[in-house]
Amino acid sequence: MKKLILGLLLLTLLTCPLLAARKALVIGNSEYLTAPLRNPVNDARAMELALRDLGFEVTVGYNIKDHREMLRLILDFGAELDAVADEDESVGLFYYAGHGVQSNGRNYLIPTEANIRRDQDIELEGVELDRVLREMGYAQNDVNIIIMDACRNNPYASSLRSAMPGLAPTTAKRIPGLLIAYATEPDGVARDGSGDNGIYTEELLKNINTPGLTLNQILMKTRESVIAKTNGDQIPWENSSLTRDFYFDPNVDPTMIDVPAPPPPVEGRVQFRPNYGWIEVSSTQEAEVFLDGVFKDKVSAANNLEIHNVPVGSHTLELRSPHRTESQSIYVDKNLKSEVHFGRTLENMVFVEGGSFTMGSLDGEDNEQPEHEVKVSPFWIGKYEVTQAEYTKFMQPASSWTAEYGIGDSYPAYYVSWYAALKYCNYRSMAEGLTPCYTIDGQINPDNWGAIPTFTNPTWDGVVCDWEANGYRLPTEAEWEFAARGGIKSRGYKYAGANELTPVAWNIDNSTYKAHEIGSKAPNELGIYDMSGNVGEWCWDWYSGSYYSESPKDNPTGEESGYWRSLRGGDFYKEATECRVYSRDFTSPYFSSHESGFRVCRNLD
Repeated sequence: MKKLILGLLLLTLLTCPLLAARKALVIGNSEYLTAPLRNPVNDARAMELALRDLGFEVTVGYNIKDHREMLRLILDFGAELDAVADEDESVGLFYYAGHGVQSNGRNYLIPTEANIRRDQDIELEGVELDRVLREMGYAQNDVNIIIMDACRNNPYASSLRSAMPGLAPTTAKRIPGLLIAYATEPDGVARDGSGDNGIYTEELLKNINTPGLTLNQILMKTRESVIAKTNGDQIPWENSSLTRDFYFDPNVDPTMIDVPAPPPPVEGRVQFRPNYGWIEVSSTQEAEVFLDGVFKDKVSAANNLEIHNVPVGSHTLELRSPHRTESQSIYVDKNLKSEVHFGRTLENMVFVEGGSFTMGSLDGEDNEQPEHEVKVSPFWIGKYEVTQAEYTKFMQPASSWTAEYGIGDSYPAYYVSWYAALKYCNYRSMAEGLTPCYTIDGQINPDNWGAIPTFTNPTWDGVVCDWEANGYRLPTEAEWEFAARGGIKSRGYKYAGANELTPVAWNIDNSTYKAHEIGSKAPNELGIYDMSGNVGEWCWDWYSGSYYSESPKDNPTGEESGYWRSLRGGDFYKEATECRVYSRDFTSPYFSSHESGFRVCRNLD
């Protein structure tokens, strides 16, 4: 009998794969103090079960609170990888779901209790993805796989100078057989999903158990499904140095594979729950959302909020922010989505959610330095430069608008001085029943200001701006640059909307030395047009080349006095270097040119 048992054990060992050579570390973080997530722990648990079924020894970590705890898991994982590195076909797999942010081109995994208030905190509070790469590089396993479902929107963007969405592309040298899979493309944002799992992990799990598929085939099918489900908004991405096919099924014989027919398309497949629906909330500003008095999450102009498993019936949604409190009643139908929007939409205006950013440039002109952190409050800004049609509603048309420099209702107004722009703003504010922003010599009605000066005028230079008024005004330089950079949606472009100028701007290279119709080039990340060309745009600030070295952090408005007013955005006659989002120009407030116009902005009501 003993011989029979020993024989059976030996037969079992000979016929079963040595699964100990497959090691995995799975981490899922959902319960964040800042911006909690719904699905990462669910994703990680589902991935844990799938990997165990596929012969992996899995170490897990759920809702890891701090840097030390997460780093300990990764270092222990590295030791496990090193222990099996000499075994044939050794595999190391790291899976992470949760918040991840990029800083200076490096990716960081964020524990749930991370306290990130500025850029320098990221490397102290987060764990760099390179730590995982270093452990894999040291062990030198045959196959190394990293799966990152961590491309949600950066929850700390408003506190950081150099905030970027999504994750940066990661490259690693001298690590053979490495594949890094991301839920979406570099700098992109992945969706959390409307069910129990994120969209990417949900589709990955469907494919990972399909017999006979290589890792590359699994990722390709996953990419096709995610693209279909998100209408192309989310495109999974990989970096790979694999030198052979890898199969998750440990018993697969590559020479005997019979690849099954592809499954039916998934787009149209809907999972229903009886007596429940869901709500999608959008807002023009960041705020907390309460459903029937219970806090759900935050919403912002950059990210809508989906609230799932809402019982059928009438509900009350409340939006709370430092600027306003708003509530709406809504009825939720069975298995249907109800949409709620908070905040007004102004015609031809774009809402710019407030936030912090790094103003200026280290590699530009002296007047663009030093780089410094600036925080601006929410505001509205013109989607387009003020047109000739809009200008003539309140002001006399410029007699020098001609075909030579562009003429027509949808062309930008030019030959507009800074003084004239003030007059236009107050006239338009009064016509629309708003509180005018500008007071000259104690008067808000431009009829009492007299003729627009054609030389320096101390009375007009003494204009006072009511920064609390809801009327039209010129943007400050800080507001203008924040909007041109794309606000909290910024992708760090050199020009307003791209790193190449031609797609987004009319400048000396393509304008034929004239202005063009507004909106005829591509917009920037916020949907604002012509901020890197067409005509130069007046800002409120007195210009000073040294102001950046003394600028206050919060809502700077420029020097108290000076000789010139600031112009931004380049124009149709400028070189590309003068059209960058941080480029600065200036001229006398009485001066009008065929190259200069303006756009307006407004405070929140």
